[in-house]
Order: sequence, then C-alpha cells, then structure tokens
Amino acid sequence: MYPTERILRWFLLIVAVHTFGVGLVLIVAGNTVMEFFGFPQLESRFFQMQGGFFHLLFSYIYWKASTDVNRYEYLILFVVVVKCVATVFLFSYYFFIERVIMVLLSGFVDGGMGVIIYLVFRKWKSKEYVPQ
Repeated sequence: MYPTERILRWFLLIVAVHTFGVGLVLIVAGNTVMEFFGFPQLESRFFQMQGGFFHLLFSYIYWKASTDVNRYEYLILFVVVVKCVATVFLFSYYFFIERVIMVLLSGFVDGGMGVIIYLVFRKWKSKEYVPQ
C-alpha cells in the first residue's frame, strides 16, 4: 500500500465520521442547539431533518470510498465534487442570503476537506511513492 493511499483512506474515513456526526446533530438537535449555532428558531424541523438524513447518506458514500480507494476511485471524485458544490453553496448562502457564522465556517471546512482529498488523491494517482 502506498503511503498516500493510507492517508487518503484515513482522511476519507475522518470526513465520513464528521459528516455522520453532523447528520446526527441535524436530526436530533432541537431548536435550542440550532439557535446556539446561529440559526433562527423554526416551526417545522422538516428541512433540518432532511439535511441530517442526506448527511448520513453521504457519510456512507465517504466511508465506502475509504474502504478500497482502487475499487471506488469514482466515489473519491464524487466526494471532491460534493465538497466543491457544498462550499459554493455555503459561501453563497452566507454572502447573499443570511450571515450565519456557522455557515461561513462550514464553507471553509467543506472547502478544506475537498482540497485535501483532491490533493492527496492526485498525489496517490501519480504513484510517486514506493510501496511499503
């Protein structure tokens, strides 16, 4: 296994765990928790729970990609696309709709995760390292 492959697998796993945690918080958290993070109180939790469900779904995809990067190379590219789209959405929302600091921070986190995955994936694809 190439060292970059190991790094890629571990980072995808970390992203999967992070995304799973965000999904659980969105599903379980009440208005008090959401207000703490800067979101206004909502009468309906439908969209919050929908967002949580999709985070859980994406966490499975990220985990699956981490299990075998050779077999699921296309999922890694999908992860990069998802993180780029999420970053554009989050920054757009923050700058053009509502200035919630957690949205801005989430944009930086998602963007950072996407860049790291892309760079490590590209390095791994170059196969510059000798297997250990």
